[in-house]
Amino acid sequence: MTGPIYRLKAHDGNAEREIIIDVTRSASTFSTPGEGLKTVLGSILRNPSLGIEDVVDFGAGKLKNVPFILEMGKNVCAVEFERLSFNPVTQSNYDLCGSYDGHFRRLSPDLFAEDVQRFDLALLINVIPTMPIRAERDSALKLIHDKLRDGKYALWFSLKGDDLYKSRMEAGKTCSDGIWLGENRNFQTFYKNYQPEEVIALMHSAGFVPFDRFHVETNHSLLFRKG
Repeated sequence: MTGPIYRLKAHDGNAEREIIIDVTRSASTFSTPGEGLKTVLGSILRNPSLGIEDVVDFGAGKLKNVPFILEMGKNVCAVEFERLSFNPVTQSNYDLCGSYDGHFRRLSPDLFAEDVQRFDLALLINVIPTMPIRAERDSALKLIHDKLRDGKYALWFSLKGDDLYKSRMEAGKTCSDGIWLGENRNFQTFYKNYQPEEVIALMHSAGFVPFDRFHVETNHSLLFRKG
């Protein structure tokens, strides 16, 4: 990834304009994971047959999911741009994570790409759909595949944004192969809507095979195995 900031051409109805996308603005405003995500994570992390010990949270945002995973006795590597480290929610969660001495570390995407550690579970929580460049999405998924131990897992968890996506597309508010969000802001965000069959195809192209699916009312939640 080149960084969190992108200058891209976008459409706003019939007009074309340049917008500045900051992918870190897509990070959740909540300080803790929602109940649906906690149920899914708990089901995976408590399953002894999966053998999950080392977890990478790719696109960890404000670290809202990390304390929950640490509390379950797992090791976590959080991958996120430094730009988000100054957020008060991030700082509070970082202090909490730091109390799990030896079980938590945080890396920038560049350092993660160079790191030699391998993992049992990669979390892709509302991250791939917010990346505006298709080639970077593909590269990120292939990187995640390489970072997993053989036969281990990746969790795709993304919002069901069908109504929002449809309304923005109909209004012609498009950018790259998705939509942009953030009226009257200096920085916008990007969103690419994926249906489950599209997620499966995308993950398959990176070397993953479907393993399990979880019912969460507002989210797509699919677990993949490294092929």
